[in-house]
Amino acid sequence: MRPMSPSRTPADNADNPLMATAAPGAYPNTDMGRLLRRLTAAAIAAALLAPAAGAKVAFTGYGSLIMPVDSQIQVRGPAAVLAGTPEGNLVSRGFRLDAVGLFATTKVSEDVDFLMDLTFRSVGNTVGQTRIQYAYLDAALPWGGARLQAGRVNLPFNYYNSRRFYPFQRVELSAPIYVNGILGLPIADAGAVLTRRFELESGWGLDARAYAVNGYGSVAGSTGALRSPSLPGGLALSGNLGSGNNNKDIAFGGQLAFSRAGDGEVGASYYRGAWDQQNRRLLQMAGAHVHWTPGEFDLLAEYLHLHATGDEGMAQSLRSQSWSTHGAFLTASHPLFTVRGRKVVGWGHAENYHTGRAGGGSGREVMRSYSGGAHMAVNDNVSVKGEALYLFYAIPTTTKSIVLEGRVVQAAVVITF
Repeated sequence: MRPMSPSRTPADNADNPLMATAAPGAYPNTDMGRLLRRLTAAAIAAALLAPAAGAKVAFTGYGSLIMPVDSQIQVRGPAAVLAGTPEGNLVSRGFRLDAVGLFATTKVSEDVDFLMDLTFRSVGNTVGQTRIQYAYLDAALPWGGARLQAGRVNLPFNYYNSRRFYPFQRVELSAPIYVNGILGLPIADAGAVLTRRFELESGWGLDARAYAVNGYGSVAGSTGALRSPSLPGGLALSGNLGSGNNNKDIAFGGQLAFSRAGDGEVGASYYRGAWDQQNRRLLQMAGAHVHWTPGEFDLLAEYLHLHATGDEGMAQSLRSQSWSTHGAFLTASHPLFTVRGRKVVGWGHAENYHTGRAGGGSGREVMRSYSGGAHMAVNDNVSVKGEALYLFYAIPTTTKSIVLEGRVVQAAVVITF
């Protein structure tokens, strides 16, 4: 039985050679804004006023076991920004239980569900991280099939964030490195999402989604830095997105996506919010995605653009407090052959991202990666994967650049229950 992880929910961070160590930020709680409070109160009121008789909780889950067959990443950079990470080759082999997720779903009333994902990472003798990836009420509204999600929700930004990020949802082993390691998928935050689908001719439909959430904030221990050129974790926006609010205002955005069953989806996404405590410095994100599924072929392409203002952290490397990122990734897959009646699906992936100061100039962050592999579902609950990946990443600092370059060959077993 597949875990009950609907397409609207986020997923756990997959391991990647760049970084996955940034801890969620914690910011002082302030006003969420009148709109967000009203939307949240409406969903909670609907749940409390119409409880379902004999409501039960259904549990499903997954586990991901990864074996790095040959992982060699060369690290170069000034000691001050490597933060204890040694220069030279980082070699990794052996088994590790990458993540275990537990999904809980219950029907609060006829038109209201409550969904939650509890994820355990860095599992050994103890659990290194315990995360509530999402926990929200999902309520049907009486206006043309609209739905409201309120709580810790997933932001509808591009496609991968909400529908490809769990290891059992995709054939590839690793998530795209830049959007996962730096942007910090899944983008999940405290707030509300309003969704409505408009049916069009010939089976096509338009999904319109709007949201209001706390938003990204400054890095821990700083009021003037959104990112900073340091390892581990300083490069990532992922550590700056938390359930606490960084300033008095909320971040907002939305998505428009055209889709038809059997053909795929094309859409555009947007995010806008102040990240500093004074509410003066903006982070904007724009994205576009195309998911094409003719027959057994599957292609997903996503474009990402970021623009930040007033970031004193990146000024150390880009010589400007305003910077922008642009880039894209492409993943394609198709069955290659069968083994005992089970399809072996081959896939390939490529991504390329650049970050520079607004208006251009010398000094820029560069990340490119290429990978490929195979996937086979052994049965309905167990699948095996193999992957070979090449990574090049460089970002300038005040002295010399941080450079990560190398290869990773790994295998994985994913179990659902």
